[in-house]
Amino acid sequence: MLGVYGATVGAGTLFLPVEIGTRGPLVFFMLLLLAFPLSIVPHVLICRVFMRDHQTADKSLPMFGTFFGAKGQKAVRIYFCLAHFPVTLVYAVSLVNALDNLLSDHLHITIMSRAWLAFIIVAGLFMVLSNGREKVVSILSTLALPFALTVVIIAAIQIPHWQLDHFTAALSATNNVATGETIKNLWLTLPLITFAFCSTPLISPLAAHYREKHNGGENKAVRVVRFAYTLIFFSIIFFVLSCILSIPHDTFVAAKAQNLNVLSVMEGEGRSGLLFYAAPLIAIIGMTKSFLGICLPVAETFADLVTETTGVTESKGKTIAFLLMFAVSFAVVYANPNVINLIETVCGPMIAIFLFLIPVFLIYTRDALRPLRGVTPLIVLTGGVLTVSALLYGML
Repeated sequence: MLGVYGATVGAGTLFLPVEIGTRGPLVFFMLLLLAFPLSIVPHVLICRVFMRDHQTADKSLPMFGTFFGAKGQKAVRIYFCLAHFPVTLVYAVSLVNALDNLLSDHLHITIMSRAWLAFIIVAGLFMVLSNGREKVVSILSTLALPFALTVVIIAAIQIPHWQLDHFTAALSATNNVATGETIKNLWLTLPLITFAFCSTPLISPLAAHYREKHNGGENKAVRVVRFAYTLIFFSIIFFVLSCILSIPHDTFVAAKAQNLNVLSVMEGEGRSGLLFYAAPLIAIIGMTKSFLGICLPVAETFADLVTETTGVTESKGKTIAFLLMFAVSFAVVYANPNVINLIETVCGPMIAIFLFLIPVFLIYTRDALRPLRGVTPLIVLTGGVLTVSALLYGML
């Protein structure tokens, strides 16, 4: 339970206050109404599906594999890479931006160009990944829960600086915004909510653990997911609320324009003091943790696909996969695309297909999952369609 909590209240959480602070309090009200059903319901459902995904001969983690034929299994693995690799790009871009901002704006140090900084950081991340699963998992286990608790502590530290005027002024400003624009803002935030509350890569190993004999089975796994997401919901809501009550609207606008997360723009006591210097460091740790946590299964899956497709040895397939991913990551980090736009138009909708739509499709097309049919899959389907449609609506 703590593993799911620690990994979910992570770097993705740091983008929510910037977007909500920029678009206004109505988006926060939507977060209060929809975040819980958009998080706990689909994760419980996908957990139930994974629990009924029979053990494969290669002992791989459940990922819908046994519900498809050989081609379908490969297609799911390819889509898993396509859906989650852009997430690693978001974290890589944000990591370099947070480090660059810390050096230039906080410490007033100019060391190197963005190209060199991006190359060194991305190369360092992939060097850590090349050390193998055990090393990376050890690092993640050390960082996940402390980072999540630190985010909650920062929210608590901000309480003395809460100003209701930040909220009411922003709410009044929405009266001058056209209704169509308000609806668009609300709709486009759905992928960001899905992104911030998503822990799909963790549900698979959790299901694998609880479906083993004497580990509690499906009921225990579902209880763990429900309890974890109750804590996740209240922690993220508290953090977002604390940020929008203590940080002026103009700061959020500047953060979005500079492609920064909320911790990088916290000014503390007049741009000085512990929070001013510690918050960006915490953001850097969070981005590093999240990059490694998502990129590890993506890199391993992609390496397996390269090996199977090309027929090369396993070590050579891993080398090819890592080099390709490194090249794309470096190019994107150097280009510095807007991370929130990337989340809303690519990451959020693609994750929603994997988290919302594929499980519902399987439930209504596979006899083994017939007992799961009912109201819950329809709720998940509705959330998935709305989230994916935001990609098309954003293009209007």
